[in-house]
Amino acid sequence: MRKLLCISIVWFAFIAASSADEMTNAEIEKSLIRLDQAIVQNPTNAKNYVERGDIYYLLNELGKSVKDYSAALTLDKNLDTAYFGRGMAYGRMGLVDEGIADLSIYISRHPDSSVAFTKRGVRNIWRGNMFAAEQDLTRAVELDPTNAEAHDDLGVIHAKKQQLGMAANHFSTAIKLDPSYQKAYHNLAMCYFIAGHPHRALEEVDAGLKLDAYNRNSLMLKSTILQSLGRDGEAKIISDHAEFLPEANWSERSAVGGVLNQ
Repeated sequence: MRKLLCISIVWFAFIAASSADEMTNAEIEKSLIRLDQAIVQNPTNAKNYVERGDIYYLLNELGKSVKDYSAALTLDKNLDTAYFGRGMAYGRMGLVDEGIADLSIYISRHPDSSVAFTKRGVRNIWRGNMFAAEQDLTRAVELDPTNAEAHDDLGVIHAKKQQLGMAANHFSTAIKLDPSYQKAYHNLAMCYFIAGHPHRALEEVDAGLKLDAYNRNSLMLKSTILQSLGRDGEAKIISDHAEFLPEANWSERSAVGGVLNQ
């Protein structure tokens, strides 16, 4: 027996327009200096705290981002983007219940936000509440059928329920909507492998590795698939290489991982 290896809004205007990877250190520093000065000059402007919180979130300085979002809400309880941002940050800090509470406030005020339902659904997965997660992700897809992230995470829910055909359909849809979605290839490969189609699984995991050649989870999955095909030498080379790669960072995107033990 072996365990299968693991496997907006447009959000704030700042986050929709850029990411930490796309900003230079100088640009980040300049933005923070500008916002620090603006807050000193006008400490009652709640939106400046939100904008600075957005930057801290992108930098993964989550404690600072929560502090700024909370400061903004102290000044203006109707600033919905602060609830959304703090809900995101709380979740990534492991304060999942607090994150869901904030996202729920945002959803109560923006019931047509596919993104918000997606993010709350992901946090319900983290919390282990699959019923609530499925409700959220199903609603996210209803609101926006082109939401690739929601399709992928809904596929994870179906895979965990052993509904592999439905899971594969959602993973395939995510890939069609966003061909750069590496995690969806990984999930679809795992789905095919569990269903007893190792050659199709190998095709999908290779497609994902073209996007991220050093993804440890996908390399380990490929090694497992190759081993099942009797290609033990290739499998060992890949697993030996993958063993020294870092674990993936915490992601909003869920993987099937550990759906079955074999």
